[in-house]
Amino acid sequence: MPTSRTRRAASLLVALLAGPVLLAGCSPELVDGTIEPFTSAGGRLVSREECTAEFECVTLTVPSDHFAPASREWEVTFAVRPADDEPRGVLVTATGGPGSSGILLADARVQTLDPAITDSYDLVFFDQRGIGRSQPFTCDDALWDFDVVIDSAADADERDRYARAAERFGEECFEEAGFSPAEAPLFSTRQAVEDLEVFRQWYGAEQLALYGESYGTQFQQAYAAAHPDRVQSLVLDGVVDPQTPIHAFAAESARAYSDVLALGLAQCDDDRSCAADAPGPSAAAYDALAAELAEEPRAYDYPLPGGGTEERELTLEELETAASTSLSLPHTRLQLQRALNAAVEGDELPLARLAAAGVGADPNTGEVLPDPSFSSALFLAVECTDFPFLREGRSPREELDAWLDGAAEAGVAGIRLDDIYYADLPCLFWPQGGEPVPPPPAPVDPPYPVLLLTADTDPNTPAGNALRVQERDGDAALVVLTGGPHVVFGWGEPCVDGAVLRLLQSGRLPARPVTSCAAMPALPYTPLPPEDAEGYDDPWATVDLLLTELLGPTFEAWPGSSRLELGCPEGGVAEYSVNMGGTVEIVLDGCTWTPDVPVDGTVEVADGGYGDESMSVTLPFAELELAADGRLDGTFRGEPVD
Repeated sequence: MPTSRTRRAASLLVALLAGPVLLAGCSPELVDGTIEPFTSAGGRLVSREECTAEFECVTLTVPSDHFAPASREWEVTFAVRPADDEPRGVLVTATGGPGSSGILLADARVQTLDPAITDSYDLVFFDQRGIGRSQPFTCDDALWDFDVVIDSAADADERDRYARAAERFGEECFEEAGFSPAEAPLFSTRQAVEDLEVFRQWYGAEQLALYGESYGTQFQQAYAAAHPDRVQSLVLDGVVDPQTPIHAFAAESARAYSDVLALGLAQCDDDRSCAADAPGPSAAAYDALAAELAEEPRAYDYPLPGGGTEERELTLEELETAASTSLSLPHTRLQLQRALNAAVEGDELPLARLAAAGVGADPNTGEVLPDPSFSSALFLAVECTDFPFLREGRSPREELDAWLDGAAEAGVAGIRLDDIYYADLPCLFWPQGGEPVPPPPAPVDPPYPVLLLTADTDPNTPAGNALRVQERDGDAALVVLTGGPHVVFGWGEPCVDGAVLRLLQSGRLPARPVTSCAAMPALPYTPLPPEDAEGYDDPWATVDLLLTELLGPTFEAWPGSSRLELGCPEGGVAEYSVNMGGTVEIVLDGCTWTPDVPVDGTVEVADGGYGDESMSVTLPFAELELAADGRLDGTFRGEPVD
């Protein structure tokens, strides 16, 4: 059976950046590329304007190549929020990816910070060169057309076809993005961190407190290595070890994804409500579903928002996409388990919608939705440039063989989510424009305190990365959150957040080299909709079910910029919109999850979908009013709600 499968381009790399982005412009002027010493106070100010609810955006000129005597002038944008009180420093956050827009994520991140931080630190986020307001590198069409994947079972002809397709994709991506392949090194982390140094000099900060999450830890380690005397403190959350060979990192991550999936399946068996939804061992049920879908897709009826249904197919690709995109956070792991239980019981819709949400696709059309906060093209532009994918003396085609044939030795062959191991293979054929220059390693004995944060259930950046970084820097402190998400700061866990706050306020690290934080409180599993009306026996459980169904993965992936209509599983429609006050309104018109139990009314979520929930709904046997403060009134089966 052929091993090269076609799939939506979005599921290859998570999401696409689409649509025009407002830029300050690009000048062909040549500028000094020397950073040490810099001949001015920093870059030239291009613009300064309010750009988010909390932040002012500053656009500066930077050399496109910081390590050349002269190069074209580029523009990079930083978002700045002054401290509410007297500042004690400047805290710079580098977000994940690579490929994320720090500016578009900034307002939401600020809401998670302790007032002690926002009171005493100027906050800085930024669009790294290649995303958003900073010389965007995008190739949506090329990404969409590159629909070939491969695994270790591929024969020589399939490998040849993949190699040709990947090489063509790289060339077409640069052409569409409007850059020469010779400019590939300009998007490296090594170049991007010098943009931050230009900003530091312009801002006049003697030192920077650095916080990085996921790929941002790679970025901040590179900045700290290049400018150790400019670092006040370094917090790495969801740690990437830049010194781990890329193929070893890929194998470690693939195993971690599969391990976290197995843990979630086992936890379902131990949870009475979860186990009751799909009797039998969850791991065996997952494997049976995967085996069935590997033989042929499963047909199901998709409810259309305008009424009626459309026959569709649930594929193995959708199962694996739903799984891999749901394992980074505790609540999405629960969403995956509910969807798996539903599929085992013959309801494919939740799993299909979970897969669509995971890749940012419209659940009704399958079209990948524009996501201005992330660029898959920049992900590759950075990833493929930062690491030496080709080992000495090997051609790209030879390295492809070595990567695929090494799957068994790497412990990847036959695991549930082995696709993670192959995700970076396009980098073997990516235009290089010269030999890759990896970011420099951080100092072994840095002149600043280092705090490492991780979770033992982080599949994206497994905890082994943090352990290796700590091993090289014996003075670094490590905080491990049991059962936590990928990126652990800002979730309200005192053990984690307190360590960060203490470092920023006093410069002190935890007394012990390794701090193990107690497991996050287990999230409750919400049972699937009852088979009939008699199954609705409690008003609070009914409210919980409605909120779980309406505010699930499709809602979380919805950008909110346009109205969304969803057909309900057994008929009716749910219509999502955002009013002028920023409140999400969900209008239910006969929305039915259980036959003969239509739901009418409205559900509202304040603060753009992040705030308090309220509802006013009617069912055949109930009228329920949920207030934003959590009070529930109304009647249920003829009795007042207590």
